Amino acid sequence: MDISSGGHFAPPTRMDVPRGDLRLSLEGKDVTVRPGQSARIGRSPDNDLVTGAPTVSRQHAVLRLGPGGWEFENVGSAATFLNGEHVTRVVVDRPLDLALGTTDGPVLRIAPAAPAPSAVPVPHAPPAQPAAPTFAAGADRWAAPPPPPPPPPPPRLTVGAGNGGARTTDPLATALGILFPVQSWLHDSGWRQGLRLLVIAYALLPLIFLALLSHSSDLSTPGWAYSVYIAPLWLMGFWMLIRPGHVGKQIIQVAVGIVVWTLVWINAVTIRINGALHISRSIALLPALVVGFNEEITKALPVLLAGLFLLKYRSVKLDVRMAMFLGTIAGLTFGIAEQAFYTTNDIIGINQATSRNEAVTAALAFAERIFVDGFQHAVWAGIAGFFIGMALNYRRRRVQLIILGVTVPAILHALNDFLAGSSIWLVILVQAASLLLFLGYTMSAAAIEKRVRESPLFRGQSMMMPAITDSDQPPPR
Repeated sequence: MDISSGGHFAPPTRMDVPRGDLRLSLEGKDVTVRPGQSARIGRSPDNDLVTGAPTVSRQHAVLRLGPGGWEFENVGSAATFLNGEHVTRVVVDRPLDLALGTTDGPVLRIAPAAPAPSAVPVPHAPPAQPAAPTFAAGADRWAAPPPPPPPPPPPRLTVGAGNGGARTTDPLATALGILFPVQSWLHDSGWRQGLRLLVIAYALLPLIFLALLSHSSDLSTPGWAYSVYIAPLWLMGFWMLIRPGHVGKQIIQVAVGIVVWTLVWINAVTIRINGALHISRSIALLPALVVGFNEEITKALPVLLAGLFLLKYRSVKLDVRMAMFLGTIAGLTFGIAEQAFYTTNDIIGINQATSRNEAVTAALAFAERIFVDGFQHAVWAGIAGFFIGMALNYRRRRVQLIILGVTVPAILHALNDFLAGSSIWLVILVQAASLLLFLGYTMSAAAIEKRVRESPLFRGQSMMMPAITDSDQPPPR
């Protein structure tokens, strides 16, 4: 028993609250914490216990010895769970298993580093006898020491009964609390993960469209709504195929500018040029070529201007893959605007159908516009974006690369429109050729650029690599 400086006996320390060394275990890593020390837990490498789980905060929690014993405190934005319940501060009065980040996250185990020492009996008194009375400082009487408090009961799951905050241990309520831990779910940091938010959005948005847009008299409304709904899925697919690298704040600003430019240019220039051709359902080859060049220039121009702006005013060299990805953004924007315009005709065709076959054909045309139109334009614009990226970085052939980059998708676009009135199978062949080019560039962009860099036609003019001089003469001695 400890003796205070005044010579009086202090009451014995509670033996059920660990105050000595603690052992922390997380994902196979162990740390021993001694009194006077603290332990930090999280994803950051400077923590004492580090985990790679993405749902755990960088500085998630800290363990330190306080007045009441060892305390675990959640200091990060992600949650901590004890027996499925969200906790922010826990007194370590027994071995604990704490789930970090989510209820299924990595488990931090806290336990004494060694068995607690047995209590020392009071001198000259049998262990079974009550402790000798102590003289209370500043008092004029002797006081018996308080009896040691009973150990805390084991944790027991209870659920709210809903009657004024009372708690219940009804077996059925307990079972429901285990099977439907709604409170734990609501505090789970996993809600901040993009995939779960995307699932919620794509499950609820069609119903929200029905609730908000069902009374619209504009027949293009369904086209806008569902194309904007589908476009992010295509964009994620293009991002995974092209692998353009880090998309930072500057690239996001450029992408927004490309979207705005494309929408403005469509209404100010593209539609006027197409309208002057008086295009009917069956389009001849020459008007189809004019339309193809008109629309592909609409999509390629903002990517080229953005690349030149970054190069001149920000000294940023736009990577070929990033230029290709920005091209798909311009293409998706164009496709959304175009199909919203044509959706009106498709809906009128469905309503005016005189047979089931006509109604089915019109409905399929509407679906094709909604789901595929933006994708088709993005594929053509992605091909142009690849050539624009090459032109930005190899200025010796810049003009030729830009012309070639616009011409190839424009011809594919024109053939698609020209053949649409004769055979859908020929259109499918054109689309297959377009996909071959697009997917080929996503797979071999780096290899093509390497060969371009080594070719005498381009060598020495790369903005991406130092100039390579050509000399057949041996170096001077």
